[in-house]
Amino acid sequence: MHYVGKLGVFSPNPVFEGHSEGFTEAVLVDHTSGSVHTGLSIAQLDAEGWLAPHVHAYEVGFYVLSGHVILAIDGQTYRLGPGDYGCVKVGTLHAWRNAGPDAVRWLRMAAPQPKPQGLERDTFFQKNGQLPGDGAALDPANPRGNLLGHFDESQIPPGDEGRMVSAGLKGVFLRWLIDEKFGAIHHRLLFIEYLPGVGIGPHDHTYEEAYFILSGEVEAVLDGRRYVAQAGDVLWTSTGCTHAFRNTGTEPVRWLETFSPQPPRENVFRFFDEWEEKRKALED
Repeated sequence: MHYVGKLGVFSPNPVFEGHSEGFTEAVLVDHTSGSVHTGLSIAQLDAEGWLAPHVHAYEVGFYVLSGHVILAIDGQTYRLGPGDYGCVKVGTLHAWRNAGPDAVRWLRMAAPQPKPQGLERDTFFQKNGQLPGDGAALDPANPRGNLLGHFDESQIPPGDEGRMVSAGLKGVFLRWLIDEKFGAIHHRLLFIEYLPGVGIGPHDHTYEEAYFILSGEVEAVLDGRRYVAQAGDVLWTSTGCTHAFRNTGTEPVRWLETFSPQPPRENVFRFFDEWEEKRKALED
C-alpha cells in the first residue's frame, strides 16, 4: 500500500481550539492515507501566533522549514529558525510562540499516530500555562538537555564526500537527524539527497516511511506504479510496500524522510535484486 499527495490547504486543528492563536496545519499523511503509524503535517504559526503549553501522548519530531519561532520545552526556551530540528518526547510540556513578523512553518511528525478526532484524547493543556518569553538562538553544541539540533543544505559536503556506498545507496548523502541514538523512541527523521542519476533499487521495510520533497525531482516506483515527485509533494509507503527511487533530473533532489515505528536492529532493508541472486545460488 502507498499514498502520493501534495502540500494542500492549511486548516485549524480542532485539538488546539481555544488553546492557540494563528495555528493551522496542512495534513500530509494520517489514517485517511492508509497509515497506522505516521501522523505527518506541515504546521504553520502566523505572526504573533501561539500554542499554549501542552503535552502529547505521542512523540513529536519537527524540522523548521521557514521563519523563526520561540519554543519552550521542559523548562528551557529557544529561538529556532530554518534547519533547526528536535524531538519532543511523550508527555513533555512544551509551547510555541511566533514573535516575528512572518509566518513560520515546520514539518511535524507524530508517532504513534495521533487519535482521529472523536476518539480518546491524546493532547492535554496546562491550566493557566504561560506562553514562552524570548529565548537565545539554538546552540546545537549545547541544547541544554533537550533533543535539539541543526542541519541545513549548506552542510551537505561537496562531491562524493560523505556519500553512502553500501546498503544499495551508492552516491546518496544521508544525515540522520532524529533516531534512537538522538533519544527518540517511536520514530526517525532524516535528510537525504540524491544526485542526478543516483537511485536505489526495489526494496521494502518492516516500518512505514514518508518522504516530503524539499527540492528537485525524483522518479518513484511504488507497488509497481511510477510517479514523478517534486518540491511540496509527499510520498508514503506502508510496511511491505515495494519501492524504488531514482533522480532522473539534472539537479539534486532533497527530501525529509520519516520512519515509524523505529527499524529493527538487523535486516532493515530487503533488496529484491539481492534475494534473486541468493535464489540463483541456491536453486539454479
